[in-house]
Formats: sequence, structure tokens, C-alpha cells
Amino acid sequence: MRFSVVTPTSNSELYLAETIESVISQKGDFEIQYVIVDNRSSDRTLEIAQYYQRLLSNEGIRTQCSKVSLKIMSEADKGMYDAINKGFACTNGEIMAWINSDDVYLPGALNAVARGFRDVPKVMWLKGITSYMNEHSEIVEGGQCYLYDRRWIEAGYCGPLLPFIQQDSVFWKRALWERAGGCDGSLRLAGDYFLWCSFARYEPLYSFPRYLSCFRHSAAQLSAQIEEYWREARRKRDVPGLAQQSLIK
Repeated sequence: MRFSVVTPTSNSELYLAETIESVISQKGDFEIQYVIVDNRSSDRTLEIAQYYQRLLSNEGIRTQCSKVSLKIMSEADKGMYDAINKGFACTNGEIMAWINSDDVYLPGALNAVARGFRDVPKVMWLKGITSYMNEHSEIVEGGQCYLYDRRWIEAGYCGPLLPFIQQDSVFWKRALWERAGGCDGSLRLAGDYFLWCSFARYEPLYSFPRYLSCFRHSAAQLSAQIEEYWREARRKRDVPGLAQQSLIK
């Protein structure tokens, strides 16, 4: 089994090394095709990515899976989802996911996901448990395993009215990505929301009761702009529940 994992970056020097290490240190019987797509950062982002690329190329770091490759793309993009589409376009892994440059996968995450897809071949996408950490990389809150109804996802209820589908612990098969047409590259914030709606048109989301990732609370992150996130979503679609601001988490 081969994983294709993408990390979009833009001036991400603060936590990028931690994100990269959480990907390339995964242990199990699979390959990892890792792509970092950088929006011409002006800080040390590219330098950090190239450092790990050299380590992997020169076997300066001991990997614990069948194979790890790291490709770096550095070019201007239209936003995070445009970068994600570019990254996935140069991969061919069976299982896909993206991890943002301030979040991390937990040890054993990819091995658990690989076993999940192997054990239940009908699963096309799954959602594990996301925990939360602070700016000092301390886990401050354990996540929960939610159940998602396919009709609710497709209708857009997950987020405004029901638990949000947190991207860092979502994995899917390439066939589903191709069927859905990938992310809307014109979006800056709410591309994940619309991708899940698209996935749900074709396949149910399976809840996977394993801790897979940590989402970092940081004032600088795009997801902190929740009001703008839902404004962008509303411009693209009549999102249910947006008028009920007290229900938006």
C-alpha cells in the first residue's frame, strides 16, 4: 500500500519540522509518497524542507516503513487548496491525505489506517480521532469519535450544526478523489468543507475509533478565521444553520 500525503506551506518555519517528522517516522508495511508544496515562503520553510529531503536521499535518517520519498514544489499558488491539488497531481498512491504544516500525525497512525482499509475493502474514506495541542506541542484535549450520516454531510450540516469533519484525521482512496474532482482550488478557507460534501455524494464516511492526529491551536492559523471560513462557504452555497451563530463551534 502506498500513501500520498501533501503538506501545503507558506512561511511555515515554526512547526514544519515537527510536521515532517510525524510523517516520515511512520512505521508499517507501506510506502509514503510525501509532497511539500510551498508558496514561495520568505522564511526558512524551504530550507527546512530541503534539509529533510537531503536526509532521506542520503539515508541520513532511518525510516521505519517500506519506503519514504519527499518531493518539494516551490511556486506561487492561488491558496492552500490550489497547492493541495498540485501536490496530489504528481502522486499515485492508493491512499491520500493532507496534513497542514502546524499539525502532526501520531505514532502508528498510518499503520492503523492501512490496516483499516485492508480489513474492510469497501471503505472509501474514513475519519479517525483528532486530539488538540497548544503552541508548545502539549496535548491539551483528547478528541472524540463521532458518527457521521452521509446525507447530513452531503447536505452541509457537518460544521454549522453537527460535529465538524477535521481534515487532519481524514484519509481516502484515490478513486474517490478522482470521482469528486479534487478540491476547489479557488477557495482559500473552506475547501475541505466542500470536498467532504462532494465525497458524501458517492460514499459514506466511516468513523475510525483510533487517535490519528493532533490539531494545533495557534492564533496565526487559517482555521482561526472561522467567521470568514463560513462567509466563504456561504458565498459558494446556501449553508444550513449559518444564521444560527450560537451553533457554530
